[in-house]
Amino acid sequence: MASFQTGNSGDAQPGSRPDNDMVSRVGVAAGKIALIQQEFTIQAQAETESDAREALAARARADAERAIDEQGISIQDYNAVLTAAETDKDLEQRLLEAAREVI
Repeated sequence: MASFQTGNSGDAQPGSRPDNDMVSRVGVAAGKIALIQQEFTIQAQAETESDAREALAARARADAERAIDEQGISIQDYNAVLTAAETDKDLEQRLLEAAREVI
């Protein structure tokens, strides 16, 4: 799972272990974002115009932001949990299980 990139700086607390509710919310958002990315890839491959691809990318980015927002978490918290999962295999597994419920 990759972090969601924006220009925003955050107030997430790196190094703090997220609770089960946060893990579930991030996992659900990550699952939805994976579906958004999959759909974007299919549409972008079919598109030949660069302007149209850029519009698709902007729409995918907005949809991903909405998926995170719908879970009641910030993009910074989302990224912080995914970053923590890079070195915490148990956390990574919990996130994947939550994401699979959406996919």
